[in-house]
Amino acid sequence: MLAGYWLGVAYQAWGTGRSLVWLYRLSRQHPRKRLGQGWLVQLPEPSRPAFSFGKHVFLSPAHAQLSASEHAQLVQHEQVHGAQHHSLDLLLADVIGWFFWFNGLVFYLRRQLRTVHEYLADAAVTRPSGSRVTYGRLLLKLATGPLPSPLVHPFSTKQVALRILMLTNPPSSPMKKFRFLLVVPVATLAWVGAAVLKPASSVAANLPATHQPTKASGHIGTITWQGNTFLAAGQLDQALGLHPGDPYSQETVAANLSYRPDNSDIGSRYMDQGYLFFQIIPVAKPQPDGTTNLTFIIAEGPTARINALTVKGNHKIATADILKLVPLHQGELFSRAKLLQSQRLLAESGLFDPTNLGINPRPNPAAGLVDIEYVVAEK
Repeated sequence: MLAGYWLGVAYQAWGTGRSLVWLYRLSRQHPRKRLGQGWLVQLPEPSRPAFSFGKHVFLSPAHAQLSASEHAQLVQHEQVHGAQHHSLDLLLADVIGWFFWFNGLVFYLRRQLRTVHEYLADAAVTRPSGSRVTYGRLLLKLATGPLPSPLVHPFSTKQVALRILMLTNPPSSPMKKFRFLLVVPVATLAWVGAAVLKPASSVAANLPATHQPTKASGHIGTITWQGNTFLAAGQLDQALGLHPGDPYSQETVAANLSYRPDNSDIGSRYMDQGYLFFQIIPVAKPQPDGTTNLTFIIAEGPTARINALTVKGNHKIATADILKLVPLHQGELFSRAKLLQSQRLLAESGLFDPTNLGINPRPNPAAGLVDIEYVVAEK
């Protein structure tokens, strides 16, 4: 068992070292220029997501197509990671993971740490300028692309909806933060009291169920939709699945907007009908009576049609034969459901390594088109 443990430690350390060597070579083998106290590295692959490590910001040719303001926000976001030494946090978490590789909680906490870093960088970019709406659009525009390395900070992640929700929340007051810290001494006193005091019979335990105390929770007040034309307010209410008086939860709202497994969420209803550039920004406003009024600001944008369909990584199987396996075709409306079905069908075909399949949509909002690149690895 001891030999197996140290073998796991060595494997984790090797993975960290390999990532560091990869990042070092990436920063040296490609053109770079000074960016304040750091460096801006231009990568050749258009499908690379924007990411940063330390004082280095890595961008691809696709990011040159952004507007000047969007490009500035993207670079500023990545520079915040460097200024606040977020890469050192991830590196320390990685080192801790060497010795606790058998504990899944370590890897969960590392993912949560990266998410908190994104919240901090988002706030640093948007709060001084008040550009939350345009910044939210940029997050949605760049919401594709895999994580290049566990040590880096990609600009856009799978938690886009949660990050946009966090942008709409006002910052906590110092008094609220202080009250949160009071949880520590209160919990300590409760633990000591439970340890030294003898349990007494509870009168409440003998009461009927209708008299038992219930835990208070916030509820939804009103639900308002703005900017929608494709779906009526009644259809959006039905897709949201929430009503005034229901318990309010940020996680539930985010899931019903974008993350339902059966694709019945609002984002799927739009994106399955060609609205690739659709975006929705939820605004939650607490009310004096303890409820929370929800306003959903929708920017539907134009519909997008499929332009070019390409395949990368195939050597033995013709591109035309691969494209016959997928349900997307040139000229038809974009559909996220068909995009996910394409990945499933390619994985089930038996022709490719299912762990190395990728799909890279390359949208062109100005033309209302989107190119789809399938990345495969033949068996």
